[in-house]
Amino acid sequence: MKPFLAACIATSLALAAPAAVRAQATPAPYSLDGTFSIYTEQTSGVNAAGSLDTAGGPDRAARTDLSNALFVFAKNTGFFRFGITAGEYAFPTVGEAINQTAQAGANAALFGYVPSVYVAIVPNEHLTLTAGQLPALLGEESDFTYQNVNVQRGLVWALEPVFSRGVRATYVQGKFTGDLEYDDGYYTATHRAFEGLAGWAPSATTSFQFAFIVPEAGTPGNATSSIANKSEYDFMFTQQAGKLALMPYVLLVDSPASSALGYAAAESATGAALLAQYAFDSHFSVAARGEWVANASAVSDASPNADFLGYGPGSSATSLTVTPAYRTGYLFARVEFSSVRLANARAGLGFGPAGTAATQTRFVAETGLQF
Repeated sequence: MKPFLAACIATSLALAAPAAVRAQATPAPYSLDGTFSIYTEQTSGVNAAGSLDTAGGPDRAARTDLSNALFVFAKNTGFFRFGITAGEYAFPTVGEAINQTAQAGANAALFGYVPSVYVAIVPNEHLTLTAGQLPALLGEESDFTYQNVNVQRGLVWALEPVFSRGVRATYVQGKFTGDLEYDDGYYTATHRAFEGLAGWAPSATTSFQFAFIVPEAGTPGNATSSIANKSEYDFMFTQQAGKLALMPYVLLVDSPASSALGYAAAESATGAALLAQYAFDSHFSVAARGEWVANASAVSDASPNADFLGYGPGSSATSLTVTPAYRTGYLFARVEFSSVRLANARAGLGFGPAGTAATQTRFVAETGLQF
């Protein structure tokens, strides 16, 4: 699960068994890791909708809350392995309303207080078979704030699956890695999907990855994804050049027509992101992320699957996020500035009191303890 990005920010443990097998040549037999952190944010141009703790849904301009209170326990060696991630967590995302961490209908209420749990059998150094609730294979960004170079998740991440329940086979041979998973797609519980990843790492500093998810065409939306029959194709590249890490990727999204769901036409969207981090030394670093996402639909498109972004059919958005960070021992602290600009957003779905503003800026600070 995104091992290159995890290495860039020195996260101590990946959440999925296959990545854990790949990430450490000689892992400890058992490991216990934890993260406790809080964050505070100030937003100019709040979302007009999406907040679950205000009358009518407009976001609040300021919030302070818990971002992580997570423990990860795993057995990393032997034929039989397992792992469990448990606790409280939040998904602050640029351009989206930020709900309370313990809010019903958001964050841990969506995926539970055990967001990832798996059992695995590893018959040899090449093959791993895993079953459980697993992080998605797509994207350069992981799910929890402490796993990423930015505090907030990005616009492209918001289009991708987060966790799913299923079985995964991972095969590693030299510079090549392959994963194939059969799961419940966008956490549907009722419908099935195929998810996979193919990776090639020609050197220790370079990797190419292609990931995909293909659900059943009749998969209905749910609280974690309003459009859940969408197939996604992710093209990822990572490059470490001295103190600089570059992680560009492109996401293609396609939702087929479905009479059962009332989707009158096939719809699509495209996203592209560039993540970068420069480490001045073992304590100081700065990260940046630039993004562009766009619905391919016309502004007048009335099909319910025409809007993947949440700002209306035909809308698009760009974002810029900059995050300086400091880490020493178990302690870390970082500040962040983000800006999101919309185009062709439907009135009432944008930013500002009436939902008609096109720009949102947000300042965030996060600090915590990681062991």
